[in-house]
Amino acid sequence: MIEKTCPRCGAKLIEEVVERTHGTDDGGIVIDVNPVYICTEQCGYIERYEHMPEIRFQEGDDRLLLVYPDEQGRILELKDMVIWPPNHYLSILGRGDWQEYRGNHDVEVLLENARDNDAYGRKQPNLFEFATSELSQDAFLCWLLAWSEDAYRSINKPLHQAALDFISMIFNVHGEPVPLIKKIQIERQFKGLDVLAVVNDRYAILIEDKTFTKNHSDQLRRYSEAVKIRNPKWIQLPIYYKIADQSHYKSVIDAHYFPFTRERMLQVLRRGHKNGVTHDVFLDYLTRLEWLDEQYKAFKYMPVQEWDSFAWQGFYVELQKEFDGHWGYVSNRKGGFWGFWWMPENFIDRSCYLQLEENRLCVKLTAADEVDLLEKARTVLSSVLAEAEKKGLLMRKPKQLRTGKTMTIAHRPGIIQTIENGIVDLEKTIGELRKWEW
Repeated sequence: MIEKTCPRCGAKLIEEVVERTHGTDDGGIVIDVNPVYICTEQCGYIERYEHMPEIRFQEGDDRLLLVYPDEQGRILELKDMVIWPPNHYLSILGRGDWQEYRGNHDVEVLLENARDNDAYGRKQPNLFEFATSELSQDAFLCWLLAWSEDAYRSINKPLHQAALDFISMIFNVHGEPVPLIKKIQIERQFKGLDVLAVVNDRYAILIEDKTFTKNHSDQLRRYSEAVKIRNPKWIQLPIYYKIADQSHYKSVIDAHYFPFTRERMLQVLRRGHKNGVTHDVFLDYLTRLEWLDEQYKAFKYMPVQEWDSFAWQGFYVELQKEFDGHWGYVSNRKGGFWGFWWMPENFIDRSCYLQLEENRLCVKLTAADEVDLLEKARTVLSSVLAEAEKKGLLMRKPKQLRTGKTMTIAHRPGIIQTIENGIVDLEKTIGELRKWEW
């Protein structure tokens, strides 16, 4: 028997049982009990246990008849190590000179090394079938998903395994063990959804692909509902595929989509490369994502004055680990900037919050139903300046108070602390920002 190892972390897989409950149309509850393999290191990998066939008959010394639990049979040609499509085993027995099996083969080893006859003459997944006008990210995802079908294992095993790694992660983040992928049907732009992939006529993978944009209105729920109308029996596995950074995923999670980020996809791609994938399309996409990842990390080694939009976003993602805030692009008449804003728990006034406008920290006042907004701003400004002076902090008042939905009532320029060559000192910068959380 082959000892199964986790394709994600290399640890041993062990057999377990998982239960899944779901409701019926008449209000009842059905409990599905499924044997699975799980990772002993608890990396999150779950694989559905596929019952092994039994070798029951042989025809000479070169042909074996494998009988599955559902009474389907498959002929295995030992000479060429080819396995033929399934048919009822009694039908196969009626068309040959079959005898009782008398050997001692390890069926798992045989199946691992056999080539599926289904793969002969089958056209390989081609990226250009999905990218009708240009090489798009959606097309790459469709192409990679297509390689997960078990028939492609004997054509390009490393690429097939990488595709399985990707699809198993989608299953596993939804708490589902990945099955043997016997069939996958892929459709682009179903009711506006970027990718719909139906696995084994049972599972529906929904992929909404957002690169540098965000989800809007109620589109994610609408996609799920459209798929439910298409087939209410499909088990939905929706993911929100995002290779650029985003401030938060609350609306995504509320819609029951799992955020599949650049970091997670890089794990899949790097494992595939390490395990022998050499396909140019796969490696080109890996290179693209690694380049993008470096752009977001550039704030760590690039002088602050040279930061571009990627570097600012990467910096704000790092700040989110320390401060409960959000970030995004703020448009204004001067062209806009990337900002980070948060409201300290015990700030001096609950109508105020802090906003980092790149290298300038601002105290912002939100508009309310005040009788005199300017008077309110002057009062709060006085308190802010007094508190800053008491704590020995540099804070300036603006040249002019401009009314609007939000107002800048005080600011501190040059808030980002640097070391030599103008590189950010992240620890000192975080410490400096904490001084303003009164």
